Amino acid sequence: MGDCTPVGLHVGILAIQGAFSEHKISLTKAIKNYQFEKPIKLSLVEVREEENLEGLDGLILPGGESTTMAIFLESNGLTQVLRNWINSDKSRVVWGTCAGLILMSNEIEGKKQGGQSQIGGLDVTTSRNFFGRQLDSFECVLDIKDSKLQENFKDSSQKGVHGVFIRAPAVLSVNSPEVKVLATVSTPSSEKPVIVGVGQRNLIATAFHPELTEDPGWHAYFLRKVLAAKIHS
Repeated sequence: MGDCTPVGLHVGILAIQGAFSEHKISLTKAIKNYQFEKPIKLSLVEVREEENLEGLDGLILPGGESTTMAIFLESNGLTQVLRNWINSDKSRVVWGTCAGLILMSNEIEGKKQGGQSQIGGLDVTTSRNFFGRQLDSFECVLDIKDSKLQENFKDSSQKGVHGVFIRAPAVLSVNSPEVKVLATVSTPSSEKPVIVGVGQRNLIATAFHPELTEDPGWHAYFLRKVLAAKIHS
């Protein structure tokens, strides 16, 4: 018989604004609904200051207003702290949703006047308000491009994997062969599919809000990456 001892995973969620509580619920649901390579004992931490990062195996940067989040991080000295934390240990898995994608992108189109600080790390160019204003929010079926990711959506064969887009960004270009496209969407206004999910080494980013759907498949995917990194580090 294999070792059934649970692996302790410590996951932080940046808790400045946005749906960080919904991320906690989705992570807990993923633990209950999915089988993983090894049993997981999950510990969740709300991150608001540097001390909260200690001992974390993974981190989620949730949605919100990216400029407000960037100003908070910069004024509290956390931009460089997070940048150093992410880069100092590649076994740490970081996932940004919506505003988190913007913060993690190396290049941003449509920055606020005077610029916008960012954490960076993803070799992509992202448009801040690609899909328009709050009134242009929508839901649609995603085209999942990664087979390992697709395996996490148990009940999606008939109804598809849904994305909730709220004043959402999108990836305009992938600027490194290290970046893998995870998901796209097709829209009437775009000649080709729009990139809305990417991964690069230990980084994941989505333009939409998986935490606002009933399906915790994206959170299971994130936890699998955190677990694999923890086991093999």
